[in-house]
Amino acid sequence: MNAPKDVIVSPKRILSSVQPSASYSSRVRIVEIDFHTDKRYEEFLASHAGSCIFHQLGWLNALEMEYGAKCVLLACENPEGNLEGVMPLLYTRGLPFPVGRHETARRLSSLPRSPLGGPVSTSKENTALLLRAAVEKSRAEAGLRLEVKTQVQLPTDLVDGLVCTIWRPTYVLEIPNRPEDLKFGDARNRHNINWAVKKAIKQGLKLRVAESESELRAWYRLYLETMRRNVVPPRPLRLFMAMWKNLAPRGSMQLQLAEQHDGGQRRLVAGSVFLTFGGTVWYAFTGVGDADLSLHANDLILWDSINNACGSGARWFDLGEVAEEHPELLRFKTKWGAQPKNQYRYYSNEETESDLVKSKIHTTKLFRSVWQHLPLQMTARLGDWLYSRL
Repeated sequence: MNAPKDVIVSPKRILSSVQPSASYSSRVRIVEIDFHTDKRYEEFLASHAGSCIFHQLGWLNALEMEYGAKCVLLACENPEGNLEGVMPLLYTRGLPFPVGRHETARRLSSLPRSPLGGPVSTSKENTALLLRAAVEKSRAEAGLRLEVKTQVQLPTDLVDGLVCTIWRPTYVLEIPNRPEDLKFGDARNRHNINWAVKKAIKQGLKLRVAESESELRAWYRLYLETMRRNVVPPRPLRLFMAMWKNLAPRGSMQLQLAEQHDGGQRRLVAGSVFLTFGGTVWYAFTGVGDADLSLHANDLILWDSINNACGSGARWFDLGEVAEEHPELLRFKTKWGAQPKNQYRYYSNEETESDLVKSKIHTTKLFRSVWQHLPLQMTARLGDWLYSRL
């Protein structure tokens, strides 16, 4: 049953004040804060295990810089001025034609163009307060839908007008303290991984961490080739430059490069972007040239990164989700022993999961028929246009 709520209008951007239960000695309120200047935001995230890299200041800055959108940050504030919950949101324009349902419509999303978002709070009641405030904010504009992405189930029993869709899983590997305790899948997978890593080393591949924006730009072409090969629109270079500026200095982003050394010469053949925060490493973006797939650079990069995560304080290695139309990518991720972990999408409408799946399959077939033959720069421009609306 929903808790009673008093709506408050004030120049301090106070959205609501709620008495969630009798156990609360005083009222809390939902406010909008500026995460750029309010130090309470990062302090709150640092003290709560429910936060992830995509809640962090650096990632939110990168999202804002990608398309110039302003992040709306809802916060649950107690009478002493301390935060008891936060929830970042961004507006999206949506596509001008009806492809897909939830994920292509005009949205107020937590968070768009990100695997995860959603509320982080100290209690179920505060989570419900943030969600209800977000639902009300989305209802203030006709045709706007709320979207919330999480890996945990939210208290929809306390929030009217919010429904759940089970999203595709992400694949997560548990990281032991010692590299010798790593178990990459079954015996066959371990054999295949060892064979691929040895072949990569034999072919002269060596790894190092990128040190400059020019190296990031050189890697971006390999990323474009990978996205074209996988029939996935690429993110703009602008996002990666923003990540380099906002995340790399904090140690939250690393671009691992694979170069082939031959006769005193070295040539870039692959690279992967890893994001790190709070005990989890995310295998976020990767790129390898079409002509160099046989070198198994991705196997070497991932093998090295997983081994380096052991003993570093990392507990989980998230290899990311896999779309239904990429079974080969699923095989690549599961061979490392990664296990599926549920993900959820919450929307402020009543459309069904089957409608969403049908639309995605139709779009994929349309892309696949032409995408792999487009020039790289055209895929980059089309991807930039699509993501500017998503």
